[in-house]
Amino acid sequence: MAPYKTGDLVHIPQAVTLVHCDADLEFDPQLTIPLSVHKTERPEIGVIVDTSDHGYVRVFCSGQHWRVKDKSVYFLGAANHD
Repeated sequence: MAPYKTGDLVHIPQAVTLVHCDADLEFDPQLTIPLSVHKTERPEIGVIVDTSDHGYVRVFCSGQHWRVKDKSVYFLGAANHD
């Protein structure tokens, strides 16, 4: 699991797939049916809303909540989580 915390700002690179689904993160997001999918056309900034042990984080980006693989996003600026 990535070391993200709720409220962290993250960089979402171009060509990353964001998934909107109805399930809670306590369940494996790969087992849910997406309501919509969005592939970023340019880098975007998001805010971590929730984390999971399944390799996904929930972010708020472009006015919506999305799930994205935690390895597809990066801390924005110098985040220190020691």
